[in-house]
Amino acid sequence: MPSDTRDRLVRVARDLIHGSSYAEVSVEDICAAADVRRGSLYHFFASKEALGLAVLEANWAMMRALLDEAFDAEIPPLDRIDRFVAGFAAMMARARNEMPTTPGCPLGNLTAELSTADAATRTRITEILDSWARYFSDAVREAQVRGDLPGAIDPRTAALGILAHLQGMALLAKAYDQPRLVEQSRAAVRALLGA
Repeated sequence: MPSDTRDRLVRVARDLIHGSSYAEVSVEDICAAADVRRGSLYHFFASKEALGLAVLEANWAMMRALLDEAFDAEIPPLDRIDRFVAGFAAMMARARNEMPTTPGCPLGNLTAELSTADAATRTRITEILDSWARYFSDAVREAQVRGDLPGAIDPRTAALGILAHLQGMALLAKAYDQPRLVEQSRAAVRALLGA
């Protein structure tokens, strides 16, 4: 089935890029690992960049699922953030168990590589980052209404601070090959929020 081939190409490209980098993985690498001819890749994607954007969307879908699971409306807002941090740390640990080194955050890594691409790709990246930050800013705003956080904290600034902290810890986990570094983020995020 054609859609199976497209899905396989995205999945294989995602895994190869996450284990290495977008720049290091060639179209030939992707085709060989997916067991397809180059023409099949170009049937579904006009370029490597178009495939990279599809991988970005797949990574965002994976991250959004993790966010949706953590940010259950029945859970107090600060606990939602804690749950996401724990889930993010667990994702990093699983990736380390599946790969020879800690690969970092799949969405963060690819975002860093593609952010200097064309304007349309940069726009999509900022839309994704804004959506991700909105989970945090909504929780911060709700925690303020409940009296769990001071009202002086700007929810968007706090959300971007959380996102920056998590991406920074993912980068350090990758550099040190220590996925457990991300587990330490809960206390740091709480301190950032003044909670």
